[in-house]
Amino acid sequence: MVTIIMSVQSSYTYISTKNKIIQEMKQSSRQTIASLQKNITNLMAAYSINEYDNIIFNEIEHRSYFSIVVEDYNMGKILGKDAYISGKIQDINGKIINFDSENEEQLKRLEACYYSDKDNIISSTGKKLGTVTIYISNQSMTQELNKIIRDTIINSIVISLLLIFSLIITIRFFILKPISNIITAINHTDKEGIPSGLIPSHGSTEISTLSHTMNNMLLSIRDSKVRLDEQYDELKAREEQLKILSMATEQSPVSIIVCSPDNIIEYANPQFEKISGFEVSEVVGRSISFLFEQSEADKKQLNLLQEYLNADKKYICEITTVTSRGIEYCIQMSASAILNDNGSVSHYIYVAEDVTEFRKNEMLLRNSQKMDAVGQLTGGIAHDFNNLLGIIMGNLELLKMDLGGQPVALERIEQALAGTERGAKLTRKLLNFSRQDNQGQELTYINSFIENIHELIAKSVTAVIQVEVHLAENLWPVNIDPGDLEDAILNLSLNARDAMPEGGTLIIETANKHLDTAFVQQEHIASEGDYVMISVSDTGTGISEENRKKIFDPFFTTKEFGKGSGLGLSMVYGFVQRSGGAIRLYSEEGVGSSFHIYLRRAIEGHDAQQGEEKIELPGGEETILIVDDERSLAETAKMYLQRLGYKTLLAYSGKEAIDILSTTQDIDLVFSDVVMSGIDGFELSFEVVKKWPGLKILLTSGFSSKHAEYSNGHQQIYLTLIKGLLEKPYSIKELAFAIRRTLDE
Repeated sequence: MVTIIMSVQSSYTYISTKNKIIQEMKQSSRQTIASLQKNITNLMAAYSINEYDNIIFNEIEHRSYFSIVVEDYNMGKILGKDAYISGKIQDINGKIINFDSENEEQLKRLEACYYSDKDNIISSTGKKLGTVTIYISNQSMTQELNKIIRDTIINSIVISLLLIFSLIITIRFFILKPISNIITAINHTDKEGIPSGLIPSHGSTEISTLSHTMNNMLLSIRDSKVRLDEQYDELKAREEQLKILSMATEQSPVSIIVCSPDNIIEYANPQFEKISGFEVSEVVGRSISFLFEQSEADKKQLNLLQEYLNADKKYICEITTVTSRGIEYCIQMSASAILNDNGSVSHYIYVAEDVTEFRKNEMLLRNSQKMDAVGQLTGGIAHDFNNLLGIIMGNLELLKMDLGGQPVALERIEQALAGTERGAKLTRKLLNFSRQDNQGQELTYINSFIENIHELIAKSVTAVIQVEVHLAENLWPVNIDPGDLEDAILNLSLNARDAMPEGGTLIIETANKHLDTAFVQQEHIASEGDYVMISVSDTGTGISEENRKKIFDPFFTTKEFGKGSGLGLSMVYGFVQRSGGAIRLYSEEGVGSSFHIYLRRAIEGHDAQQGEEKIELPGGEETILIVDDERSLAETAKMYLQRLGYKTLLAYSGKEAIDILSTTQDIDLVFSDVVMSGIDGFELSFEVVKKWPGLKILLTSGFSSKHAEYSNGHQQIYLTLIKGLLEKPYSIKELAFAIRRTLDE
C-alpha cells in the first residue's frame, strides 16, 4: 500500500514538474526572443554584427541555452546572399563558440535538440530584417529531469519514513484522513497566506485537540488582520488628508505663517516668500513682530493682536510692512490659536493676503466717485447760477434798449453786463468740468492740431521757457472737441510755466499706445484698446505727494490768492472723462511733472457743423412756446422774443407744455430748457416728435447728465437736438440767431 502510494505520488510529481519545466522553458525562450527582438533590431539595421553577437553570447551564458542562431537579411544583401547566418553554440565541453552554418556536426546537434523557438525581427517601419532561433538541448532537459527524480526520490524516502513512523506509533483507526484534512485546510490560503477555512476537528482526541487549538489560532490571526487592515486604512486616509493639506498650504494664494506659542516663526509657505521677498530660511526663528515695525499704529496692532490671542479670540488687522528690498506693501492678516488635545495653545497660525493693489484701486475709485459727485453738484449750482445770470443779463439788455438817451445809465448798464459776462465765463468753466456729454466732437488729428497751436503755446509760456514738441509718426485720429483739447493743453502749459519761474523746458509729445486690461481696470476706463497719448511735461518744481491727491479738485490751487481759480486742471479732467479717456500724473519734487492724457482711437468721425454768422438780429412773426421751470428766465426769454416780433406762449413745466400743445394750434417752435423737474427737455422733445412731427424744437442748457440715456434708440433725434443746443446764459443776439436758424431749417 505504501509502495503504491509512493509510486503514484512520485509519478504525479514527476509528470506535473516536467510539464511545469517545459512551460517555464517555453516562457523563458519567448521572453528571451522578445528581448533580443528589441535589442537587435536597431543593431541589425545598422549592420552591427559584433554588438548583437555579444548580446547573444550573454543570453546563452546566463540562461543556459544550447544555441542562438540569427539570420541577418540586411547583411545577406551586402554579401550577396539570402541571409547572413551567425550566432553562438555550446561545444561538447559546454564552451560557447561561434555557430558555423556549414558545420554538419553542429547542424546535427541542433536537429537533436529537445526544443527550439523561432521568431522574426521587424524594424520600426515594418521591414523584416531577419530571424532569431533559440535551441534548448536534451541535455538541459535531462539535467532538469534528473534533478526532479533526485528530489522525488528524496521526498519519497522522507514520506516513507514518515508513514512508517506514523504507522508504528499510530494504533488508532482513521488517523491518516484527519491529518490529510488538516493539511488540505492549511494549504487553502488567501492572498495573505492565511488559511481561508477552519480545520475539521474529528478523529482522535489528540487530533481534535490540535484542530481546535489551530482553529483558535486562525481566528485570532484573522481578527488581528481585520484590526490591522482597519488601522492601515485609517492611516492611509489620514496620510492622504495630510498630503492634501500640505499641497493646499504650499500652493495657497495667501501667505500662511505658523508660529510657536511665543510667536517665533516655525513655518512660512511659498506665497509668503513671493510677496515679502524673504526666503523661509531667513524668517524661521524670527519673531512675527518684525512685520509690525513700520509705524506706531502697527506696533499697537501687534499688542492688540496678542491680547486677542491670549483670550483665545481670532484677530483680523491690516498693516503696512516692507519687503526684503524695502518696498512697502499692505497686507490683511488674520491670526488664531491652534489648540492641542488638552486645550492648550500648540501654535499660532497667521493668514496674510496682499491687498496693496486692491487699496490703490479702491482709492482711485473713491477719487473718481468724489469727482463725479463734485461734478454733479457743480453742474447743478452752475445751472441755477446761469438762470440767475440770464435773468440779470436779459433785464439789463432790456433796460439798455429803454434808456437809449441816458449815457450815464447806459455806462452803468454796460459795467453790469460786463460783470454778468465774467460770471457767465466762470459758470461755463464749471459746466465744462461737470459736463458728461460729447457734444462738439469731431475727427481730430492731434499732430496737426498741436502744430497749429505751437506758436500760441510758445508765446503763452514766455521766452525763458524752451518748448520742445515731439510728434509720433502715423498718429491715430481721435474723436474729441478740439476746443476742449486746446483749453486742456493751454491749461497744462500755463501750469508748467508757473512751475518754472526761473525758466526750463516744456515738452509736448504724442504716441500711439495700446492699453491692456490691467491699465484699464486701474484707471477705470470703459475698455482696453488703442489710445493716443499726449504728454505735457516740465522741468519745474514738481508737485508734492499731498497735493497730487487733490490736484484735479475744483477750486484747489497752490497759487497765491487771486492768481488762480483752481478750475484749470478740473476742466482738463472733465474733458478727458467726457472723451472716454484717462489722465495720469507723474511728478517728483525738484524734478518736474508730466501729465499723460490717453484718448480713444477714432474709427470714424464727422465734421462739426458751422453756423452762419449774421450781423443784424433776425426776427419773425411765428408763434413760439417757451418752456422753463425758472419763471424769471422764461419771462426774460418772452420779452426777448417779443422784441424780435415773435408771438409767445409760456409753460413752466414739461407737462404744462404738452397740455398747451394739445389744445393750441399754429405753434411753430418749442423753445425748452433741458434740466427741469418732472418731464425734462429731452423727454418733452421726444414726445413732440412723436405727436407733432412737423413742430420745430430748440433746446437750451448749460449741462445735462441724461444726454446719453436719450441717445440710445433715438440717435438721429438726439444729434439733431444737440446740434442746435443753445448754451446758457445766452444773449438776445445768440437767442435771435438760434431761433431763426431752427425755424429756417
